[in-house]
Amino acid sequence: MDVLIALLVASAVLLVALAAAPRPATSTQRQSFFDRFVARREQELLSARLHVNARRFALVCLVSPPGLFLGGLLIGSMVVAIGGGAAGFLAPRLYLNGLVRAQRRRTEAEAPRLLQIIVSTLAAGRTYLEALEEARRRATDRWLRDDLDHIITQFHLDVPLEQSISEVRRRAAGRNIGLIWDNLVVCISHRIPASKAKNVFAELASTVLFNVQVQQEVKARTSGQRVQIWLLAAIVPGLFFYLRLINPDFFSVLDETLFGRFLLFPAAVCLEVIGIYLSFRVSQVEV
Repeated sequence: MDVLIALLVASAVLLVALAAAPRPATSTQRQSFFDRFVARREQELLSARLHVNARRFALVCLVSPPGLFLGGLLIGSMVVAIGGGAAGFLAPRLYLNGLVRAQRRRTEAEAPRLLQIIVSTLAAGRTYLEALEEARRRATDRWLRDDLDHIITQFHLDVPLEQSISEVRRRAAGRNIGLIWDNLVVCISHRIPASKAKNVFAELASTVLFNVQVQQEVKARTSGQRVQIWLLAAIVPGLFFYLRLINPDFFSVLDETLFGRFLLFPAAVCLEVIGIYLSFRVSQVEV
């Protein structure tokens, strides 16, 4: 046990040293594991719209699992240690995935309206920049307004429109909004006149509208299944509190023994959380 704790402490110190050490510019093939890990976390932070230092966040993601595992070992329960390590591994990822999904829902709902604005503006004989400025004035999603602000500001700083749109495309979470940015980049980079591009975006609008309708239908069909998962998950803790209320002596093993407090109860909590997570993963439908 002492050797294991020493190894965990040494690995945490090594990770801190790796994060603190300066990194010379290298090619992609020569990047270390930590550099590649930081690059992936940076992309996730961009998609989640979190202005957090990617290197520090990556360090937290790497140190949290062994640190929480070590804390569980110091308490004296292997189940707590395993649960803590799993929580340290999953919590940052679940948090980012939740933010990305929330942002995806907002931008996907905004995509048809954005396309209508672009099509109507281009059909009126105006330029790509004017279409984006009109979309900026009428956009309701805060993050989409920020993206359009960034594109327009970069253009006034002599950055080509297709370059700034490609930069915004990197952090776009939704498929429909990604299609809009991709088509804008293609049309602008190939110097397609705005009068002809309106036909491209008119066809794209029907595709995006169909995608949104399918997503809404899938969400409506699976909403009952998600409610059922939560109801089934509430049965176990509900029975636990009910039995504890009517017969507290029934849980004497959990309350009065180390085996119950540090093994049985943490194992039950871990199994409950894992069951909820796996149920949602199985019921999740990507469209």
